[in-house]
Amino acid sequence: MSGTTVIAASEAKAKFSELLERTRGGEGFAITLHGEEVAKLLPANRSSLGEIQTAIAEMKSRRTVLNPPGKPRLHIKDLITKGRP
Repeated sequence: MSGTTVIAASEAKAKFSELLERTRGGEGFAITLHGEEVAKLLPANRSSLGEIQTAIAEMKSRRTVLNPPGKPRLHIKDLITKGRP
């Protein structure tokens, strides 16, 4: 998983306070038990990478609707100018 450090549960237990501080700084951790990912430690007030990627994909899909291929591109300055008397 990209952007997330994988750490064994035993190491997470031993370094829990340090991991919390690093998480506060924006890092994320995948915690494993016997090699299997069982939990994630992520910043509370930040979006996950997946949420960010989903939002970007959504914005790109809307851009395609507003500016379909083969038609002149709409520019914000043109739209503003059209709206002025």
